[in-house]
Amino acid sequence: MLAHKWDDNVYCVMDIETTGVDPLNGDRIVEIAIVPVYKGKIVKDWIYSSLVNPKVYIHAYAQKVHRISNSDVEGAPELDEIVSVVRKYSQGTILVFHNATFDLTFLDYAAKEVGQLPLEVDYIDTLDIAVAIYGRRRKLESLAKELKTSHRVTHRAIDDAHVTAEVFIKLYERYGWGLVHEFLKRWMGREY
Repeated sequence: MLAHKWDDNVYCVMDIETTGVDPLNGDRIVEIAIVPVYKGKIVKDWIYSSLVNPKVYIHAYAQKVHRISNSDVEGAPELDEIVSVVRKYSQGTILVFHNATFDLTFLDYAAKEVGQLPLEVDYIDTLDIAVAIYGRRRKLESLAKELKTSHRVTHRAIDDAHVTAEVFIKLYERYGWGLVHEFLKRWMGREY
């Protein structure tokens, strides 16, 4: 199978880890990673990864998933710095997520909490692509195994962003710009 030619967009693949699954009830971001992809290659010099001080308690069940403790995030950057970094990375790029609504909703809450407007970004969700190709939702672990990525899902932001980046690259090369860009969406903040 021939690999499809890449366009000139920079794709910033993003993943977050959180204190729980419900930002409406106070769960917040504890880790974020951004892995830029250009012309089918991960741009190592542009990678961003940071723990985040959520200013709320990290539940024990969340700590079991991502192994990030309350003491780990004590001196980490706070939400205002993280939202600023995300805004910089999203300027003139297309963000890529696996299950974008989850990450973008948490980022909206982070922006709101620090007194900023929600993000307005262009994005692609590899989960949407998987549903179109396979006819059902697929976990990132499942796609990574099938597509033979070199990284494994660990529920740490940098590892999972790398996995998502590799999945995105393989999907792009297999199906091309035409299919991938059918899934290009615009996020303009979530209605609460």
